[in-house]
Amino acid sequence: MLPQIAILLFVLIYTVTGCVWDLRTRRLPNWLTVTSFVLGLVFHTVVGAISGAGAWNGFLFALAGFGMGFGLLFVLMAIGGGGGGDVKFMGALGTWVGWKLILIIFIGSGLIAAISMIGVLAWGWINTSQMKSEDDDGKTAGRRLIPYAIPATISAWLVLGSLFWVATIG
Repeated sequence: MLPQIAILLFVLIYTVTGCVWDLRTRRLPNWLTVTSFVLGLVFHTVVGAISGAGAWNGFLFALAGFGMGFGLLFVLMAIGGGGGGDVKFMGALGTWVGWKLILIIFIGSGLIAAISMIGVLAWGWINTSQMKSEDDDGKTAGRRLIPYAIPATISAWLVLGSLFWVATIG
């Protein structure tokens, strides 16, 4: 149970930091994503060695999670959705939660992002003055309205919180 709590705490700190940073700057810094990736690899390798599952299996678990998270967001970035920081953010998160959970988190974040965008568009239709850009020269026209770290974080908390809740009552 201790490794699961450590994962929950790390994911909480990582995602909150990512949300705040992404909301303020519209960027996710390498110091956050790369450090989280490395710590995830080390954590799962050590936990695998201590638990008897094997250090190699722990390392592969983390690497598969990274590959899934990074790969899914890389495809979206390649077709014009999101940026490199989003790709690294999901890859690093996948390192901590593994490929199965990052896939569920990815699907959930897509649904949350879609619902959020519908809300933003509806708000824009209701109150067009709220949607005007600060500079009308078109420089910000292509910027995303909702930083990706927010729906990814909400989805991660829902998925991990649900699993933790089920594990504690079961």
